[in-house]
Amino acid sequence: MVGCAAGPPGSLAGDDPGSAVGTLSSYGMVQRSRPHGRDSSPVVGLWKDPVRGLREIPLEPGAQGVLLTLCGDRVTRRSADGRYPVDNVTEYFAVSVFQVRDGPAKSSLTDLQPTRLAPRALENDGLTILTGWAQALAEALVYDPDCVEPLLLDAEGNTQWRAMLGIPELSPQLSQAMHFVSEALRGALQNGNLNLDVLHISLLEDRPAEDALDRLARRVLRSTLDQVRTQ
Repeated sequence: MVGCAAGPPGSLAGDDPGSAVGTLSSYGMVQRSRPHGRDSSPVVGLWKDPVRGLREIPLEPGAQGVLLTLCGDRVTRRSADGRYPVDNVTEYFAVSVFQVRDGPAKSSLTDLQPTRLAPRALENDGLTILTGWAQALAEALVYDPDCVEPLLLDAEGNTQWRAMLGIPELSPQLSQAMHFVSEALRGALQNGNLNLDVLHISLLEDRPAEDALDRLARRVLRSTLDQVRTQ
């Protein structure tokens, strides 16, 4: 369960087992609240969840607002009356806090120039296909490593199943992205043994020379692998 309430930080609603609660306060109110012998506090919010516990959210000097990023994960619901546990609950926890500040002032609207967007590494359809294969490969890597190589062969188009089902072959960009995913996964299977730590470290390494497509493929694989490992 997740909730949000306006009021002074310190709400006890988060003590309910399994609950995630955020409380918000006006910055003007917290600045006027000055208990005897104490300075005013910049804390304008409080987040409490069963994963990381209590977290104060301050408004830093020069900031006009705070952006709180939350993440949800599937967890098991349990009861005390003898019913079997079921995995039908979403648990929320705070990931990051970003201080929102004004950008530099513009002299006039004529100074605003549209920013040229970088070309897409993959179109939406290609990104969906890449994410689907990465999800399947990540689950195979964690639960049944023997299935990884056959899946890689299917993903790379080394079989005739696409022609049999009337599915188009991979585009050159998608084929290159799948090639990077294949190299990363095969590197994690060393001498037939699974090493998730080696794969995780390789996906986090800084690679200045890589192009946008390889960087996108690495992020997709890392995201799907992290989701599978946290389940």
